[in-house]
Amino acid sequence: MRQSIWRSRVVARYGWIVTLAIVLGIIVLAPVAAAQSPTDIGKLVIQTVSGGSIYVVNEDGSGLRYLTDGMDPALSPDGQWVAFTRWDDVQNGATGSLWVIRVDGSEAHALSGDIPQPKSPVWSPDGSRIVVTVLKGGRLQPERKCSSERPPREAYDVEVKRETDDSGRPKIRFCYTLPAHTYWGLRAVEVATGSFEDLPANLFSNSASWDPANPWHLVHRGERGLENVDLNRGVNWPLTDDVNDHSPTFSPDGSKIAVSYWQHDHWEIHVLNADGSGRVRLTETSARVAIEQMIQNKQLPRSWNNAAPCWSPDGSRIAFVTDRGGRWEVWVMNADGSDQRPLLPPEVQAQLELQYYGMDERMLSWR
Repeated sequence: MRQSIWRSRVVARYGWIVTLAIVLGIIVLAPVAAAQSPTDIGKLVIQTVSGGSIYVVNEDGSGLRYLTDGMDPALSPDGQWVAFTRWDDVQNGATGSLWVIRVDGSEAHALSGDIPQPKSPVWSPDGSRIVVTVLKGGRLQPERKCSSERPPREAYDVEVKRETDDSGRPKIRFCYTLPAHTYWGLRAVEVATGSFEDLPANLFSNSASWDPANPWHLVHRGERGLENVDLNRGVNWPLTDDVNDHSPTFSPDGSKIAVSYWQHDHWEIHVLNADGSGRVRLTETSARVAIEQMIQNKQLPRSWNNAAPCWSPDGSRIAFVTDRGGRWEVWVMNADGSDQRPLLPPEVQAQLELQYYGMDERMLSWR
C-alpha cells in the first residue's frame, strides 16, 4: 500500500519530466529515421560508355544493378523513368530511336524511331515531352582535299606540294584533311503519343538542357558557345561566346548551369549563372600534384580530366566523372567546388568500366 502511494506521488511530481523527455526523444529521433528511409535515398543512372551498359545505383552506393544498353540516359522529373537513345548502326548518319524504360527495368519501349543519329534526350519539367538532338547533315567523315588555296584553320595533316603547271611554271598545292563537321537540330517528342516536331534552332544545336524554372526555355551547345531557345516565340540567341562550353545542365532551381569545359588540352567543370554571368571554375589539378608527377615520372605533368557534371536533387552537390585516380570514376563535390571525393565505394566503382570520349556524352543522371 505504501509503495503504491509512493509511486503515485513520484508520477505526480516528475511525470512532466518523463513526458517532456519522450517528446524530445521523438523530436530528436524523427529526423534520423527520416534520413534512413529508403524513399529518401536518391538514385543515379550511370552510362559506362556511349551505347553500352547503363546502370542504376542508390547515391549511397547500394543496390547497383544493370538497367539496359543505350546512350545518354536521363531520369524523368519524378525519377520513375529513364530516357535514352539507340542507334541502328555505329556509322555516322545511321538512324536510331528514342526509348524510355522504368527505373525498375520494366516497360521498355521506343517512343520514336527512324531518327538520324539521336542523342542527349532531356525531359521537360512536367515530364510530358522529351527533346532529343538529331543529326541534320554536314560533313559526316573527315575529308581529304588538295587545292592551290591555303587550308582553313581547322585543317590538319597539311602537306605542301611544289609542282609545275602545263607551261612549266612552278606552282604550290596544299593537301590537307578537314575534320567531320556535322549539323545538329532539336526535336521534341510527346511522351504519351510519340508525335514530334522539330524545334527552331541553328545548324549546330546540340545537347540541350531544359530550364526547370521556365518551361519555355532551353539552353544548348551551339557553334560558338551556349545558346538560348524560346519555345514560345520560336527564337534563339547567344548565352555565351566560348566555344569550349559543352554539355550544359541546369541546377534544379534553374539558377545555375554547369558545363564540361575544354581547358586547352583536357576537361574541367565550370558553373555560371543562368544568364551567362558569374563563371566559376570548380575543378583543377593542384600545383602539388603537378610537382609530384614531375618528380615521380620525370616528365611534364598531366592534368586530370573532370567532366559530365550532374546536379544532386537538392542542388547542393555536383556529381561528375574524373580520371584523376588512373581510371574513370564517379566523384562528387559541393556546388561551390569544395570537398571533392569519390561518390561510390571502391568496390562499386570497380564494377563500372567507365569511358568518357568528350562527345557531349551524358554519363550521369541524378534524382
